[in-house]
Amino acid sequence: MRKIRISLKGKFLIGIILTIVPVISLTFVWTSIHNKQHATNQVINQARILARQIIMTRQWVSDCGGIMVARDSYGAKDTPYFYDDQMKTARGVFQRFTPSMVTKKLSIYSMRENLYRFRLAGINPMNPQNSPDAFEKMALYEFIHKATKEVYHFDTKDKAEEFRYSVPLYVDDACLRCHKDFSKGTIGGCLSISFPVEGFHETLRKDQFKLAAAGIGLILLTVWMLFFILRQVVIKPLNKLETVTSEISNGNLNARMNLNTGDEFESLGQSFNTMRSKLARNQENMQEKIEQATQELFEVNQELQKLDKLKTDFITDMSHELRSPITAIKGGLDYLKRTIHKDVNKSYLSIIDNNLLRMTHLVSDMLDLTRLEAGKVEWNFEENDLAVLIREVIEILSLRAKEHSITMTYPRKNPIWLEMDLERIEQVLVNLIENAIRFSPPSGRIDISTHVEGQWVKICITDFGIGIAENELETIFKKFHTSPSASKQGRTKGTGLGLTISRKIVEAHGGKIWAKSETDHGSILSFTLPLKHKG
Repeated sequence: MRKIRISLKGKFLIGIILTIVPVISLTFVWTSIHNKQHATNQVINQARILARQIIMTRQWVSDCGGIMVARDSYGAKDTPYFYDDQMKTARGVFQRFTPSMVTKKLSIYSMRENLYRFRLAGINPMNPQNSPDAFEKMALYEFIHKATKEVYHFDTKDKAEEFRYSVPLYVDDACLRCHKDFSKGTIGGCLSISFPVEGFHETLRKDQFKLAAAGIGLILLTVWMLFFILRQVVIKPLNKLETVTSEISNGNLNARMNLNTGDEFESLGQSFNTMRSKLARNQENMQEKIEQATQELFEVNQELQKLDKLKTDFITDMSHELRSPITAIKGGLDYLKRTIHKDVNKSYLSIIDNNLLRMTHLVSDMLDLTRLEAGKVEWNFEENDLAVLIREVIEILSLRAKEHSITMTYPRKNPIWLEMDLERIEQVLVNLIENAIRFSPPSGRIDISTHVEGQWVKICITDFGIGIAENELETIFKKFHTSPSASKQGRTKGTGLGLTISRKIVEAHGGKIWAKSETDHGSILSFTLPLKHKG
């Protein structure tokens, strides 16, 4: 998964937002809830005060035994009278108003001013207008059965919000004068107060909106201020440090860190400049040593090239020089074979012949290896049939294989066309198959197989002889390496150069060569060649 890269500035900004926004948001949410609760408590306290004033007024009227009101006055208009309790004076007829009648009139006056309204609700009212509604029934139930001191809630009526509040009214001695059915100390009814709260909720919503706007503004201002401070105090010096380090990494060791912050960043900049100066001095010293070492290496390389050329020239000259006496010795040996008839002498001649043959191969291989290492081989890449070449090599080596009763198999009939140096690949095949013959037991078998895989062909030579030790699987391709197993089987050792030459030829074609083996279970020598040579 690809790693998300965020700049330090972005990380600071995200960190500030994740820290400030929740804290301030929770603070303002808590404040909003607290303000709402405070406003609600104010409404409740207002209702409590109003209820207390009404109850005190009723108590005063009750303690006075009622109040006398002129019947023809405006305040006494439309008042039902349940008691014919009148007093005639020179100023007119006065009617006694009970606490309930006074409460009713006060409620009418408050409703006229659109302030609030209140009324009495009784359990068994004498006046039907004092029958309780749903809220008041619920309140009376709470007062009587749960001993609740007050009941209130916000109500929505005709899409208008109002606050309703109710407290219980207890029966006292004054109440018993009119209400004979009640007992002293019991609940005779309740005082129900209601007033509109549209303005309350509207004000609360406005306050919450203002609070939210202030909160958002404070959050933005706080985030901006903190980010501005961090940008000036932290990010700017770090950007300068990044710029200077980038210049130094690009090779400009004259870049300097100039920070006048008066804090740790300034100390860091001074330490950085000191480090830069030391790096510049060390680089100069190192450059001088590198130049000196390069010159010494150049001189040593020149000497090695001279020595290598001398070695190559020596081996080439020696190989050429050895061919002439070897040819003469070979001719003399052939003459002796024809003229000497004693078996004892012929056995000596056979020993000489075998060693002379090995010397001939050694000289030829040394000459080939020298040319390959010197890059003086002229390659001739042409399209040829590899399958035909393998069958020809098998035919060439069949006589030697028959000497040890070894059979060679190559079942493929179809051609394999590829671009190769025919003579050099034949040399590789001969080297590998000769090795297989050398390490195969009498009456053994050698399997040769080819597999075309995409744009490559893989050639495998498998024998079932003594195998190759695991620690020799790589060293067999080194110069002059000969397996100790050959002498154990009584076979003639090779020159130790055949596999080295084979590896260089295969690699020159763009392929690879390797060996797999298990001791006493045979070995497989494999190499690959591209179908098209990339010259």
